[in-house]
Amino acid sequence: MRHERFDRVDLRPAERWLIELLRLWRDDDEAAAQLLLRDALGFTRARACLRAFGELADLLTRHGWHSPLILQQGAASSSEDERAIARFVLTATEQDREQALLEATMMVTPVQVLTLVNTAERVGLPLLCGECRLQQRCVLN
Repeated sequence: MRHERFDRVDLRPAERWLIELLRLWRDDDEAAAQLLLRDALGFTRARACLRAFGELADLLTRHGWHSPLILQQGAASSSEDERAIARFVLTATEQDREQALLEATMMVTPVQVLTLVNTAERVGLPLLCGECRLQQRCVLN
């Protein structure tokens, strides 16, 4: 398993949030996850994102081919599984459905592929909205 340091990998804000959510989920720290997203997305979007993320995590746990390697909070690197899940969620959200379906077949049993892609879309949409809000505050705009 390969780990990449955060400072060597270019991650979008939505990908960073997803990796943080995965790590908080691993540690069963829902309160910290709510605070992380509420500050970035607002209360309503954060709640919707966390609800969908709970479903995504449940699907990965119950129907996944293997348990993903999720590193501890504060780790300077990210695992290949963390990056793959983050990429998958954004791929599903940004409407590259065929690619998302293909990636989902590598994550869960065939019966749950469509459910996983639909859930990933619901997780990613609020995160992309938050990413867009960050760009609007950019000094380059």
